[in-house]
Amino acid sequence: MSTNVSFVSCLAAVKQNPLKRKRDDEITDEKLILMMDMHKEDEHTEPSPPPSWEILCLLGPYMEPETLAVASCVSTTWSKCFSSEHLWKSLLTTRHSPFFKAVTKDETKPAWLSYKRLTSAAESASKRRRNNKPAEPTISLSDLVFIVHVSAGSMEAVVVKQGKDLVFGSNERFQIEADVSDSGFTADMKDVRMSWSVALRNYQRIFLISDTVVKSLDTKIGWFTDELPATTNRYSDGSKLVGDVKPSFKEEVLDKVVFAMADSCNWKSLFVDDVLRYLQCFLVN
Repeated sequence: MSTNVSFVSCLAAVKQNPLKRKRDDEITDEKLILMMDMHKEDEHTEPSPPPSWEILCLLGPYMEPETLAVASCVSTTWSKCFSSEHLWKSLLTTRHSPFFKAVTKDETKPAWLSYKRLTSAAESASKRRRNNKPAEPTISLSDLVFIVHVSAGSMEAVVVKQGKDLVFGSNERFQIEADVSDSGFTADMKDVRMSWSVALRNYQRIFLISDTVVKSLDTKIGWFTDELPATTNRYSDGSKLVGDVKPSFKEEVLDKVVFAMADSCNWKSLFVDDVLRYLQCFLVN
Protein backbone atom coordinates (compact mmCIF):
# COMPACT_ATOMS: atom_id res chain seq x y z
CA MET A 1 0.00 0.00 0.00
CA SER A 2 2.79 2.40 0.85
CA THR A 3 4.45 1.66 -2.52
CA ASN A 4 1.35 2.63 -4.50
CA VAL A 5 1.00 5.90 -2.62
CA SER A 6 4.59 6.80 -3.31
CA PHE A 7 4.21 6.19 -7.11
CA VAL A 8 1.03 8.28 -7.33
CA SER A 9 2.70 11.11 -5.46
CA CYS A 10 5.64 11.13 -7.92
CA LEU A 11 3.31 11.10 -10.95
CA ALA A 12 1.39 14.06 -9.58
CA ALA A 13 4.62 15.98 -9.06
CA VAL A 14 5.67 15.38 -12.68
CA LYS A 15 2.32 16.61 -14.00
CA GLN A 16 2.60 19.76 -11.94
CA ASN A 17 6.26 20.43 -13.06
CA PRO A 18 6.72 18.84 -16.49
CA LEU A 19 10.31 18.67 -17.74
CA LYS A 20 10.82 19.99 -21.33
CA ARG A 21 13.73 18.36 -23.18
CA LYS A 22 15.54 20.49 -25.70
CA ARG A 23 16.47 18.92 -29.02
CA ASP A 24 19.78 19.73 -30.62
CA ASP A 25 18.11 20.63 -33.91
CA GLU A 26 15.33 22.72 -32.38
CA ILE A 27 15.24 26.39 -33.45
CA THR A 28 15.35 28.44 -30.29
CA ASP A 29 14.83 32.18 -29.94
CA GLU A 30 18.60 32.66 -29.72
CA LYS A 31 19.18 30.76 -32.94
CA LEU A 32 16.43 32.66 -34.73
CA ILE A 33 17.96 36.01 -33.75
CA LEU A 34 21.40 34.85 -34.93
CA MET A 35 20.02 33.75 -38.32
CA MET A 36 18.26 37.07 -38.84
CA ASP A 37 21.49 38.93 -38.13
CA MET A 38 23.39 36.79 -40.64
CA HIS A 39 20.71 37.43 -43.30
CA LYS A 40 21.03 41.19 -42.74
CA GLU A 41 24.80 40.94 -43.24
CA ASP A 42 24.29 39.03 -46.52
CA GLU A 43 21.99 41.76 -47.79
CA HIS A 44 24.72 44.35 -47.34
CA THR A 45 27.47 42.14 -48.82
CA GLU A 46 28.42 43.27 -52.35
CA PRO A 47 28.66 40.56 -55.05
CA SER A 48 32.14 39.66 -56.29
CA PRO A 49 33.14 41.73 -59.33
CA PRO A 50 33.13 40.03 -62.73
CA PRO A 51 36.46 39.30 -64.50
CA SER A 52 38.00 42.38 -65.99
CA TRP A 53 37.83 43.17 -69.70
CA GLU A 54 41.60 42.69 -70.03
CA ILE A 55 41.50 39.18 -68.56
CA LEU A 56 38.72 38.06 -70.89
CA CYS A 57 40.58 39.42 -73.91
CA LEU A 58 43.72 37.56 -72.88
CA LEU A 59 41.82 34.29 -72.54
CA GLY A 60 39.88 34.71 -75.80
CA PRO A 61 42.61 33.81 -78.33
CA TYR A 62 43.20 30.48 -76.54
CA MET A 63 39.55 29.40 -76.75
CA GLU A 64 37.76 27.58 -79.53
CA PRO A 65 35.40 29.74 -81.64
CA GLU A 66 32.42 27.65 -80.49
CA THR A 67 33.44 28.23 -76.85
CA LEU A 68 33.70 31.95 -77.48
CA ALA A 69 30.22 31.99 -78.96
CA VAL A 70 28.84 30.25 -75.86
CA ALA A 71 30.79 32.56 -73.54
CA SER A 72 29.32 35.62 -75.23
CA CYS A 73 25.88 34.52 -73.99
CA VAL A 74 26.87 34.62 -70.30
CA SER A 75 26.27 38.33 -69.77
CA THR A 76 26.21 41.68 -71.51
CA THR A 77 29.79 42.36 -70.50
CA TRP A 78 31.02 39.03 -71.80
CA SER A 79 29.02 39.46 -75.00
CA LYS A 80 30.65 42.83 -75.61
CA CYS A 81 34.10 41.41 -74.95
CA PHE A 82 33.85 38.16 -76.89
CA SER A 83 32.20 39.84 -79.88
CA SER A 84 34.95 42.42 -80.29
CA GLU A 85 36.40 42.64 -83.80
CA HIS A 86 40.04 42.60 -82.72
CA LEU A 87 39.53 39.26 -80.94
CA TRP A 88 37.88 37.53 -83.92
CA LYS A 89 40.38 39.12 -86.29
CA SER A 90 43.14 37.44 -84.29
CA LEU A 91 41.34 34.08 -84.49
CA LEU A 92 40.79 34.40 -88.23
CA THR A 93 44.48 35.25 -88.75
CA THR A 94 45.77 32.25 -86.78
CA ARG A 95 43.22 29.62 -87.80
CA HIS A 96 42.25 30.62 -91.34
CA SER A 97 45.06 32.75 -92.72
CA PRO A 98 44.06 32.44 -96.44
CA PHE A 99 40.59 33.88 -95.74
CA PHE A 100 42.07 36.74 -93.72
CA LYS A 101 44.52 37.62 -96.48
CA ALA A 102 41.79 37.39 -99.11
CA VAL A 103 39.40 39.80 -97.41
CA THR A 104 42.07 42.27 -96.33
CA LYS A 105 43.93 42.37 -99.64
CA ASP A 106 43.63 45.84 -101.21
CA GLU A 107 41.14 46.71 -98.44
CA THR A 108 38.33 44.82 -100.17
CA LYS A 109 36.57 43.77 -96.95
CA PRO A 110 33.04 45.28 -96.81
CA ALA A 111 32.30 47.33 -93.70
CA TRP A 112 29.26 45.20 -92.84
CA LEU A 113 31.25 41.95 -92.91
CA SER A 114 32.52 41.19 -89.40
CA TYR A 115 35.52 39.05 -88.56
CA LYS A 116 33.29 37.01 -86.27
CA ARG A 117 31.04 36.12 -89.19
CA LEU A 118 34.03 35.27 -91.39
CA THR A 119 35.56 33.05 -88.72
CA SER A 120 32.24 31.24 -88.16
CA ALA A 121 31.88 30.60 -91.90
CA ALA A 122 35.46 29.31 -92.16
CA GLU A 123 34.98 27.05 -89.12
CA SER A 124 31.77 25.62 -90.61
CA ALA A 125 33.56 24.88 -93.89
CA SER A 126 36.38 23.11 -92.05
CA LYS A 127 33.91 21.09 -90.00
CA ARG A 128 32.08 19.94 -93.13
CA ARG A 129 35.38 18.92 -94.65
CA ARG A 130 36.30 16.88 -91.56
CA ASN A 131 32.90 15.21 -91.52
CA ASN A 132 33.26 14.25 -95.19
CA LYS A 133 36.69 12.74 -94.69
CA PRO A 134 36.80 9.20 -96.12
CA ALA A 135 36.82 6.36 -93.66
CA GLU A 136 40.02 4.48 -92.95
CA PRO A 137 40.60 1.57 -95.36
CA THR A 138 39.61 -1.85 -94.07
CA ILE A 139 42.61 -3.56 -95.68
CA SER A 140 46.32 -2.83 -95.49
CA LEU A 141 49.28 -3.39 -97.77
CA SER A 142 50.28 -6.44 -95.74
CA ASP A 143 47.02 -8.12 -96.84
CA LEU A 144 47.87 -7.80 -100.54
CA VAL A 145 50.05 -9.39 -103.20
CA PHE A 146 50.67 -7.51 -106.47
CA ILE A 147 51.39 -9.36 -109.74
CA VAL A 148 52.88 -7.62 -112.77
CA HIS A 149 52.82 -9.51 -116.09
CA VAL A 150 54.62 -8.31 -119.23
CA SER A 151 54.52 -10.36 -122.45
CA ALA A 152 55.32 -10.02 -126.14
CA GLY A 153 55.01 -13.06 -128.38
CA SER A 154 56.73 -15.96 -126.65
CA MET A 155 58.55 -13.68 -124.19
CA GLU A 156 57.10 -12.91 -120.80
CA ALA A 157 58.02 -11.69 -117.34
CA VAL A 158 56.07 -12.18 -114.11
CA VAL A 159 56.99 -10.09 -111.06
CA VAL A 160 55.36 -10.71 -107.67
CA LYS A 161 55.44 -7.98 -105.03
CA GLN A 162 54.40 -8.68 -101.45
CA GLY A 163 52.53 -5.73 -100.02
CA LYS A 164 54.19 -6.19 -96.63
CA ASP A 165 57.55 -5.45 -98.28
CA LEU A 166 56.40 -2.13 -99.71
CA VAL A 167 57.32 0.92 -97.67
CA PHE A 168 55.85 4.38 -98.25
CA GLY A 169 56.21 7.66 -96.38
CA SER A 170 53.19 9.50 -94.97
CA ASN A 171 53.12 11.92 -97.94
CA GLU A 172 54.40 9.46 -100.55
CA ARG A 173 52.24 8.36 -103.46
CA PHE A 174 51.59 4.73 -104.24
CA GLN A 175 53.51 2.90 -106.97
CA ILE A 176 54.74 -0.61 -107.83
CA GLU A 177 58.16 -1.06 -109.41
CA ALA A 178 58.75 -4.27 -111.39
CA ASP A 179 62.25 -5.30 -112.42
CA VAL A 180 62.10 -7.02 -115.84
CA SER A 181 65.73 -6.51 -116.86
CA ASP A 182 66.37 -10.25 -117.28
CA SER A 183 63.49 -10.75 -119.73
CA GLY A 184 65.12 -9.22 -122.81
CA PHE A 185 62.38 -6.75 -123.82
CA THR A 186 63.73 -4.03 -126.08
CA ALA A 187 62.49 -0.56 -126.98
CA ASP A 188 61.69 -1.53 -130.59
CA MET A 189 59.27 -4.34 -129.63
CA LYS A 190 55.63 -4.02 -130.79
CA ASP A 191 52.32 -5.07 -129.21
CA VAL A 192 53.64 -5.55 -125.71
CA ARG A 193 50.98 -6.60 -123.24
CA MET A 194 51.12 -5.40 -119.65
CA SER A 195 48.73 -6.41 -116.88
CA TRP A 196 48.60 -5.50 -113.22
CA SER A 197 46.66 -7.61 -110.70
CA VAL A 198 46.26 -7.79 -106.95
CA ALA A 199 45.35 -10.73 -104.69
CA LEU A 200 43.95 -10.72 -101.18
CA ARG A 201 45.41 -12.93 -98.42
CA ASN A 202 46.63 -16.18 -99.91
CA TYR A 203 44.80 -15.48 -103.17
CA GLN A 204 41.32 -15.63 -101.61
CA ARG A 205 40.25 -13.04 -104.17
CA ILE A 206 41.97 -11.64 -107.25
CA PHE A 207 41.27 -8.35 -108.99
CA LEU A 208 42.66 -7.46 -112.44
CA ILE A 209 43.43 -3.77 -112.13
CA SER A 210 44.62 -3.11 -115.66
CA ASP A 211 45.30 -5.09 -118.83
CA THR A 212 46.57 -3.12 -121.78
CA VAL A 213 48.48 -3.64 -125.02
CA VAL A 214 51.16 -1.12 -125.92
CA LYS A 215 51.67 -0.70 -129.65
CA SER A 216 55.32 0.14 -129.15
CA LEU A 217 57.76 0.47 -126.27
CA ASP A 218 59.72 3.17 -128.09
CA THR A 219 58.01 5.82 -125.99
CA LYS A 220 60.20 6.35 -122.95
CA ILE A 221 58.08 8.91 -121.15
CA GLY A 222 55.31 6.51 -120.15
CA TRP A 223 51.58 6.46 -120.83
CA PHE A 224 48.16 6.27 -119.21
CA THR A 225 45.96 3.21 -119.55
CA ASP A 226 42.24 3.17 -120.22
CA GLU A 227 39.93 4.06 -117.34
CA LEU A 228 40.06 1.57 -114.48
CA PRO A 229 36.90 -0.31 -113.35
CA ALA A 230 34.39 1.94 -111.61
CA THR A 231 33.30 1.45 -108.00
CA THR A 232 30.38 2.49 -105.82
CA ASN A 233 32.53 4.56 -103.47
CA ARG A 234 33.58 8.19 -103.92
CA TYR A 235 34.78 7.35 -107.45
CA SER A 236 31.26 6.46 -108.56
CA ASP A 237 29.83 7.43 -111.97
CA GLY A 238 33.00 6.14 -113.58
CA SER A 239 36.11 5.65 -111.52
CA LYS A 240 37.93 8.54 -113.24
CA LEU A 241 41.06 6.58 -112.40
CA VAL A 242 43.63 5.44 -114.93
CA GLY A 243 46.79 3.39 -114.75
CA ASP A 244 50.01 5.39 -114.93
CA VAL A 245 52.81 3.33 -116.54
CA LYS A 246 56.41 4.52 -116.70
CA PRO A 247 59.09 2.29 -118.29
CA SER A 248 62.81 2.79 -117.80
CA PHE A 249 65.57 1.48 -120.08
CA LYS A 250 69.23 0.62 -119.89
CA GLU A 251 70.39 1.54 -123.33
CA GLU A 252 67.64 -0.13 -125.45
CA VAL A 253 66.69 -2.89 -123.00
CA LEU A 254 63.60 -2.55 -120.81
CA ASP A 255 64.88 -2.42 -117.24
CA LYS A 256 61.94 -1.58 -114.99
CA VAL A 257 58.25 -0.77 -115.23
CA VAL A 258 56.55 1.43 -112.63
CA PHE A 259 52.78 1.17 -112.16
CA ALA A 260 50.66 3.72 -110.31
CA MET A 261 47.05 4.95 -110.20
CA ALA A 262 46.21 8.49 -111.26
CA ASP A 263 43.11 10.67 -111.08
CA SER A 264 42.20 11.72 -114.62
CA CYS A 265 40.84 15.03 -113.27
CA ASN A 266 44.29 16.30 -112.27
CA TRP A 267 46.59 13.48 -113.50
CA LYS A 268 48.19 13.11 -110.09
CA SER A 269 49.00 9.72 -108.60
CA LEU A 270 46.97 8.53 -105.60
CA PHE A 271 48.22 8.18 -102.06
CA VAL A 272 48.38 4.75 -100.44
CA ASP A 273 45.13 5.05 -98.47
CA ASP A 274 43.21 6.14 -101.59
CA VAL A 275 44.50 3.11 -103.47
CA LEU A 276 43.51 0.79 -100.61
CA ARG A 277 39.99 2.28 -100.49
CA TYR A 278 39.66 1.63 -104.21
CA LEU A 279 40.97 -1.94 -104.07
CA GLN A 280 38.85 -2.97 -101.09
CA CYS A 281 35.71 -2.38 -103.17
CA PHE A 282 36.72 -5.38 -105.29
CA LEU A 283 38.47 -7.54 -102.71
CA VAL A 284 36.25 -7.24 -99.61
CA ASN A 285 32.62 -8.41 -99.42
